[in-house]
Amino acid sequence: MTPDFRTTARKHLSRAKELLASGDDADLEFVALKLRKAMEALTYERSKIYSDDLGPEAMKTWQPRKLMQRMLEVDPHADKAAQISMGREPSPGKRPETMRLLGTDNVFDMKTLKKHYDALGAYLHTETLDQLYRGKTHDLEKLRKRCDAIVEAADIVLDSKIWNSSMANRGEIECHDCGSIIRRRLDRDGEPRVVQCWDCNASYTLTDIGNRKVNFEPRMQDVPCPVEGCSGSFPLWERELVAGTRWKCRDCGQALRLAPGVTIDENENTHYE
Repeated sequence: MTPDFRTTARKHLSRAKELLASGDDADLEFVALKLRKAMEALTYERSKIYSDDLGPEAMKTWQPRKLMQRMLEVDPHADKAAQISMGREPSPGKRPETMRLLGTDNVFDMKTLKKHYDALGAYLHTETLDQLYRGKTHDLEKLRKRCDAIVEAADIVLDSKIWNSSMANRGEIECHDCGSIIRRRLDRDGEPRVVQCWDCNASYTLTDIGNRKVNFEPRMQDVPCPVEGCSGSFPLWERELVAGTRWKCRDCGQALRLAPGVTIDENENTHYE
């Protein structure tokens, strides 16, 4: 059974509001805890539409920032709000003359997670020894303002009439290097983007080739063999174009290695620091 994270978020948010309304500063650390759990639940809910794309390891993490970052690697618009409209096509493939707005899918975005999630965590622990010796305690007024801001952001997300929408062009490929399955989505504007295999870091340029299809072009470079008289070359992945990479020429059998190069400076007037 799939967990109902949205309802879980509502419960945590409701309890946080009750505690905030008490006006008692002693309740603020419990507010912080409830709001952190609400942010986690909202991020878990968003991850549902990417569950097949994120990989099993990503689904084991509980930190919302790490999970959202993984989602953004799959879909650059994973944390962006989207308006959903519909209309009747005058003919197949033609844009409708009239569109009816169904609603806006508001998302708890990465910017908000970065700004508040870890900051709340600081209030769930005793001040550091350095802070205590300097007589510095938690700023509860600042915490209350932060909690109010989080409540406002979470309300906007939970008030959405639609959620977990994704209209991105999606594609998948078996990695040419390690065989892992790579699933990624293009930007909404269809611009090319660079993606990587999470298992071996092989990189590809993802492009739109029409008819809602995409192409994964390996980012490789043919490196010519330096042996005199040999016309062989060897394809290296972008990640391998660093000093120390070794391979054997397939034509002449010579062992080769990428290394930094040094040339003679013919300009005698060059100034050196």
